[in-house]
Amino acid sequence: MSRYLLKENLSWEKAPVRGGTVMDKSVVWEGDYDIRSAFFRLPAGMNIPQHTHPKWVQVMVLEGAMAVETDKDGKVTVEAGGCYFVEAGDTHIETAVSDSLVLVTQAEDRPEYIDG
Repeated sequence: MSRYLLKENLSWEKAPVRGGTVMDKSVVWEGDYDIRSAFFRLPAGMNIPQHTHPKWVQVMVLEGAMAVETDKDGKVTVEAGGCYFVEAGDTHIETAVSDSLVLVTQAEDRPEYIDG
């Protein structure tokens, strides 16, 4: 069965993320197919301090621009229309260069949602 999420039906909530950062989040998908995805709104200058993820993460920048800094690649700025992929365990820092809207898709890392 197909599912549709229309812009006017998005439900936003405040969500704590790494390092005490709180941002607006709207869940797109979670609990099925071992992935989850959500929209996040970040104001210019918002920083997500150095962190890792236990599984892969893909970030599509829909509006604005994000600076991503990794040990391997240094700092890279990804503008609207671009995306970045972070492997499990890769240390990184993310900063909104301008007001940004991103779509984050990642492998599900919460045991209650993972089959088997």
